[in-house]
Amino acid sequence: MDSWQTLVATALVGTGRQTPQPVGEGALKALLDQLDWSQPEGALLGAAGAISLHQRIGQHPPQKNWLTVEPCSLEDVPVVKPAIARHLDTAMNAHPHVLPELLSLIAQAGQRIPERQLPRLLQVGQQTASLRLHVAAVVGQRGQWLAAQQTDWSYARVGGAYECSLDSPQLQDIWANGRRSERILLLQRWRETDPKAASEALDAVWSTASAKDREAFIRLLEINLTMADEPFLEAALSDRAKSVRQAAINLSARLPQSHLCQRMAERIQSFIQLTDDGSGLQIDVMLPETYESEWERDGIRATAPADQSPRGWWLQEMLAATPLDIWGDPVAAVQAIGGHSWQEILMSGWGLAAHRQQRIDWVDALWDVLASQPCDDVLIEKLLTCLVPKQRALRLQEQLNRRLSKDDKIRWLRIVPRISQQWDLGFSQQLLVQLVMAIKKMDRNSYALAYTYATGRLQLTLHPDLAPDIASALEDISNAANSQRYWEDSLLQLLKTLNFRQEIHRVFPG
Repeated sequence: MDSWQTLVATALVGTGRQTPQPVGEGALKALLDQLDWSQPEGALLGAAGAISLHQRIGQHPPQKNWLTVEPCSLEDVPVVKPAIARHLDTAMNAHPHVLPELLSLIAQAGQRIPERQLPRLLQVGQQTASLRLHVAAVVGQRGQWLAAQQTDWSYARVGGAYECSLDSPQLQDIWANGRRSERILLLQRWRETDPKAASEALDAVWSTASAKDREAFIRLLEINLTMADEPFLEAALSDRAKSVRQAAINLSARLPQSHLCQRMAERIQSFIQLTDDGSGLQIDVMLPETYESEWERDGIRATAPADQSPRGWWLQEMLAATPLDIWGDPVAAVQAIGGHSWQEILMSGWGLAAHRQQRIDWVDALWDVLASQPCDDVLIEKLLTCLVPKQRALRLQEQLNRRLSKDDKIRWLRIVPRISQQWDLGFSQQLLVQLVMAIKKMDRNSYALAYTYATGRLQLTLHPDLAPDIASALEDISNAANSQRYWEDSLLQLLKTLNFRQEIHRVFPG
């Protein structure tokens, strides 16, 4: 029994029944011997205080083998100017939608953010997957070091993996042991710089990857997609996960020489015949009578959307994955189906194929017909993405300058914000003129369009120098006879974003 237990036992029995005695060893006993034990109550309390103090100061501290943390490497790029750092704080607090543009400008300038902003920005990237590559590019050596210490920020480690060789120990470690977010960013970088290395890395992990990983990985093959990826995509058509199969179908349909597209070309010959009797091209169409089970593997679904007949849907799906070259001259083909019973199906199928195969000649041939008649606006948007930015602006400008009904004008004004492109100042100004003219003719049913312009992509794609014109438009609209507050609020929100973007661009050279 140690000193403290002996003391407690005496106290419980009582000094009247058991006389306390000095206890302990060494220095502790020498100290307790100095107490006046002829006064048992006082000696007991004094011994309790001495033993308690001895227990607290007479012990060795606990020992723990802490892991050695490698120090952070020295920074090799300059930090941003204080003005840019202030804009970053503002963006994180009030304009998070502007972060991709601001972070891209910082990365293009070859700069990094200050150390004080690292935890906040790394957390923002952890919460928003679309920002991670932007964040990883600007956090510098300190940010990558922090990412290695904090699991939730590990995606930023990829920012330092500029080598794209599989021999790089850093890349090997991230690819073998990293989280999904890290591996996705790394595979994206590989596809951008070394597609062959990306394919080798993907082959090595494909059989053991989860369905979610396989889906995320295969979607990245869209970057620098070539026929070298076709064998992998063909095998993925039999994957056990539906989402992986669908991704493989979408990518295979973009390669006219793929096995999938060649199978579609063989099937379509049973339903569409082209003949030229000297007076012009003739197209005969026969819709499929029954669904073939083998079509499912190539992405032709048995169940059609609610607004389409199954037979027409099957044919359209075949057309969308058939190589366009089998139809010959696109202008002649489009002219041949003018007034055809199945014109809408043929146009939609060819339009989807033109988007997938990036055939500008077919976009040109189809555009006037599709743009002048009611059709799926999503298809119009897809055709526009085939064009270079200047051509997109010209096509949209042509439509907005036409004499259109109020509904058609709204239709085209709604399409513009859905196009991901930085518009030049000239187009931005012309769009604003068209918008103001339309606003003055609109009623309260145009609220949805106002909301689109206040919250959609347009506030990020209009040229930032349009801000003064927006301010003038606000005054013009507020003075109009049919002034509607929700439009003023929408343009005011648009103005705030453009003003902030304009301030950002001013602090970057060039």
